[in-house]
Amino acid sequence: MIRILHIVGSMHPGGMENFVMNLYEHIDRSAFQFDVIVHMRREDDYVDRIRQMGGRVYELPRLTSNPIANLRGIRKIVKENGYPLVIRHTPNALIAPQLLAAKRGGALTACHSHNETDPKQFLHRAGRFLMKHMKMERFACSERAGKWMFGNRRFRIVHNAVDMERFCFSGRKRDLIRAEFSLEGRHVYGHIANFTASKNHAFLIKIYAEIAKTDSKAAFFCIGDGELRKRIEQEAKELGIADKVLFTGMRQEADAFMSAMDVLVFPSVFEGLPLTLIEAQAAGLPILLSKNVTRDVEVTKGLIKWKSIDEKPEAWAAEAFALVRDGEEGLPESRACQREAIAAAGYDIRELVKWYEAYFRRIGGQQKERK
Repeated sequence: MIRILHIVGSMHPGGMENFVMNLYEHIDRSAFQFDVIVHMRREDDYVDRIRQMGGRVYELPRLTSNPIANLRGIRKIVKENGYPLVIRHTPNALIAPQLLAAKRGGALTACHSHNETDPKQFLHRAGRFLMKHMKMERFACSERAGKWMFGNRRFRIVHNAVDMERFCFSGRKRDLIRAEFSLEGRHVYGHIANFTASKNHAFLIKIYAEIAKTDSKAAFFCIGDGELRKRIEQEAKELGIADKVLFTGMRQEADAFMSAMDVLVFPSVFEGLPLTLIEAQAAGLPILLSKNVTRDVEVTKGLIKWKSIDEKPEAWAAEAFALVRDGEEGLPESRACQREAIAAAGYDIRELVKWYEAYFRRIGGQQKERK
């Protein structure tokens, strides 16, 4: 068996974390196992699920709060367990010292870029300068995410692939979610993301408030959790729509919620290439999307409507309402999964797993030769 070590800030559901778990769920676990280093635990994270599947989870202090303990811990874990490969999933390059620590522990290293910008600009530039001179594998979720992390160094785009069988539209799932939240006959506008500044929830809630003025059947989902959630809940109260907005917290069944929704509203300030948007396209779900998100995310026809976040909430609301009205007729035919287009663009989890299994076997063979 080949064990691969991943380093992620936490395994709380989010873009990077969902990518790792999606791959882990589908890979041949009799041949490959994933172990994870985290610096933070949360009640509803993936840690228990990882351990159930045979993976190990190590907890170390955060790099920025205790760098010596973090780097020594990584080196020790890698050396004592003989990991052939360590993959650091990250939105910025300040983690470069962790890759060096893993290398000194005896592993080959890979950096996987999951974003195309980040608030920690100075630390990112310092880390990127260091990584420029390091020997490692370079992965990115999109072209822009690769340029952000690696500059003019060569990198491989590794798509955020999805399980299309799971995410294809389901009338049964739609009915179950709508019954759970008493949404029969309602127009359901939704958003799935953790409450962070980049997701632009403050603007989203204003859009919701404008929709409520014109769509008497409107109901709204905010699915996710995070440090800004309480502030957004308070804004919903101040805007007079608290009774219409459903703050569900973190939910694992994103596929069912996407079947239940009529439109996904996504006004992000910046992103990498969000897995959520590929999943939504697999579900045939119309998306009203910020122009700040990479165009590479559009892998289907007729599902994404682009809009600038410089436009007023009223303009976003009118567009969202129009998408809902246009999609009212023809369910489930109108929500058919564009499988061939999604697979052709490289977002089929089955194909990604095949590539990763071959890659891990090659890395395992290289380590045996080195020994």
